[in-house]
Amino acid sequence: MKTKTLVILLISISLLFIACDEDSITEAVLGTNTITLSGDISSSFDAPSMAGFIAEDSVFTMVMSPNINTDNYEDMLFLWKVSSALPTVGRYNVSFTENGGNGETDDGAFHGFFGVNDSTFYQMESGTVEITSSSSVKIEGTFDMSGAKFNFDLTTSGELNVVGKFSTVPLSN
Repeated sequence: MKTKTLVILLISISLLFIACDEDSITEAVLGTNTITLSGDISSSFDAPSMAGFIAEDSVFTMVMSPNINTDNYEDMLFLWKVSSALPTVGRYNVSFTENGGNGETDDGAFHGFFGVNDSTFYQMESGTVEITSSSSVKIEGTFDMSGAKFNFDLTTSGELNVVGKFSTVPLSN
């Protein structure tokens, strides 16, 4: 289970870099994006966002960070959903574990992590993402999720709650 989680996390980090390459998502969108942290970390901040659909991988991705236009990877929220289209209006579970123990991930769910810095992150394991508006010109919604600090020795510890809202323009690749 922990090895599979690590593999999924490494794939998601790779998707982040693919999503941010020169031929893909190219700019952050300023909007009404906020993140509030509680648990191991207590903080609240506004954050520009990037969102896009990576058609060749059938993945919708969204990244929020106050440092999104820099090489600083602090306070970065990364959400993704396996999908052949932009997410529709609705409430989605947040999952990073196997679906019902059957060895499959819940592809209907959002998955995510919160990077404190380039070596410390929390894998989001439960909660919801609610999409309140979804079109090719704007995606809006809220999120409320929790996760444990992921250690590279394949253990988890502590807990971080991440709550916020987003309003972003999905950029095409």
